[in-house]
Amino acid sequence: MRPIYGEYECRLDSKGRFALPSGLKKQLPDDQQKEFVLNRGLDTCLVLYPVKIWEDELAKIHSKNQYVAKNRAFARLFMNGATPLELDGSNRVLIPKRLAAHANISQDIVVVASFDRIEIWDKATYEEWLGSGQFDMEALSEEVMGNLPPDHDEG
Repeated sequence: MRPIYGEYECRLDSKGRFALPSGLKKQLPDDQQKEFVLNRGLDTCLVLYPVKIWEDELAKIHSKNQYVAKNRAFARLFMNGATPLELDGSNRVLIPKRLAAHANISQDIVVVASFDRIEIWDKATYEEWLGSGQFDMEALSEEVMGNLPPDHDEG
């Protein structure tokens, strides 16, 4: 699957639903536009996985030795809260209350494409994370990307 892009502000309705932005949905392969798994993510957000991507993640986890306590614990924590869902006729996603509570989601959210999955953030939490200064982009880019081998030989 090609990476997906975009950051969209949305609002939950009174039932805890939001419409998946059409600009985001169009980027997904046709066979991955209807069925998803919603789960807790890292950094106090939720993650909406197209089913195929979710199955790929589960295969990675399942390949770990389940006789190792940390592997079992990770699998349990990762699976905890996973909720399969389908978009309704209006392309809406229902966020279960328990998952919304995990991510401090109230009404205004930001939906962020992240490679092959979609993060869902409470708007205030997302803006706080972005503006926290916890990570300096220049220093982080050097640390994470600075030692990459060149794409081609220069000789």
